Amino acid sequence: MSTPGASEAVVLCEGFHDRAFWAGWLEYLGCSARKSGQDVFDPAGKVVKGEGQFGFWTRSNNFIRVVPCGGRDFVLAAARFWLANRATGIRPSRLVLVVDPDAVAGASTGPTGLRQEDLEREIRAIDASARANADDEIELDGGATKVMLVRWELADDDGPGVPAVQTLERLVCAAICAAYPGRGPAVKNWLDGRPLAPLAGPKEHAWSHMAGWYADRGCQDFYKSLWQDDAVVRELRPRLEACGAWRIAALLCT
Repeated sequence: MSTPGASEAVVLCEGFHDRAFWAGWLEYLGCSARKSGQDVFDPAGKVVKGEGQFGFWTRSNNFIRVVPCGGRDFVLAAARFWLANRATGIRPSRLVLVVDPDAVAGASTGPTGLRQEDLEREIRAIDASARANADDEIELDGGATKVMLVRWELADDDGPGVPAVQTLERLVCAAICAAYPGRGPAVKNWLDGRPLAPLAGPKEHAWSHMAGWYADRGCQDFYKSLWQDDAVVRELRPRLEACGAWRIAALLCT
């Protein structure tokens, strides 16, 4: 059954771990999947399926679709597809791109990741009339669709148990270490003690935290389960607010 009048927002993220983090976050903010049997339906009454998509309904009866894109390089390509087809397919009220900058925190050179100015340039190549508003939302079709960017990054100083590269893993590890100060040094000691090991990057740090304290959850549910830990949530929120992600999630959930 369709849901007339419901808007649809689309979140394009890199992969399944981002999707799991968003799933826990949206449920924390009051959204629900509203399953009928094993299926979730979108506002057009179609089953949400394909490409690992998740669907959530807000308390105000609007719909959020979370789409893992299969890697960093495919998020922008997916955005181009959704925007190019908005006249004949789903016209999202908000299209959110979620990326890891993959920059080293505090570095003045090296990778920058997708930036706001990069996104604006890409969107204007699709629609020359697109304009950025005061909230850094890129408006198309007179504001009927707004494109927004989330970059997983934070300004915390590097500490034991926290990777230096700006990713979702860095943000999560920093929140865990702040919530439970003893864990960071334990993770660092473990990583430093590995014989003939590769450099410890974001995934090595995140999976060490998962294996040490959340092993029963498994890899994907680790990211979702963080939203069930009040101490971690207290540390996640200010970091997500600082990078602008919390404001965007709150808008989606209205």
